[in-house]
Amino acid sequence: MIPMKNAAYAPTKLVQHWYTKAIHVEEPEIIAFPIDPGWVQTDIGNRGANAFGYEEAAISVEQSVQGMIKVIDVATRETHSGKMWMWDGKEVPW
Repeated sequence: MIPMKNAAYAPTKLVQHWYTKAIHVEEPEIIAFPIDPGWVQTDIGNRGANAFGYEEAAISVEQSVQGMIKVIDVATRETHSGKMWMWDGKEVPW
């Protein structure tokens, strides 16, 4: 198995999370939070799945999108902003 190169991907996610938290702190009128879409059956998701011996990633694009919409629809500054969320509505500890 070829190791997956991640040198550019992981740091961009770190910066995105920091930036979202900064927006939450500095802009009180904005609801800001990152959503992890899950291991989605996209080209990159399925390529990763193949690298680990799976046929495809765990969830469909439709499942991911529908889940993220549900998270966004119920989001308020008090309940969601400044926190990280999964596509299925679960909060992820920082």
